[in-house]
Amino acid sequence: MTNAAKPLVISHNGASGDYPDCTDQAYEKAVADGADVIDCPVQVTKDGILICMSSVDLMDVTTVAKSQFASQVTTINDLKAGPGVFTFNLTWDDISKNLKRKLI
Repeated sequence: MTNAAKPLVISHNGASGDYPDCTDQAYEKAVADGADVIDCPVQVTKDGILICMSSVDLMDVTTVAKSQFASQVTTINDLKAGPGVFTFNLTWDDISKNLKRKLI
């Protein structure tokens, strides 16, 4: 008689097949689906707030390119080949009150 071990279920960015990754809905669905571990990539804002976001570059995941913060583009080759607007250049209020999630 064999004892089958229960597999460990790890969810990357929540239930990102059902909802946009790193959103409350994606994390809640992953929990409801029975995930044992939820991977949450953490970024930091200018004012030190930790946020779950799949990229440190806001250009990848938000509407920052069409906002008043588009002029804050910079290149940090150690992070990304090419220009970006990074989470650590904006405060949590800047991000939460002015940017929308880019649906990709």
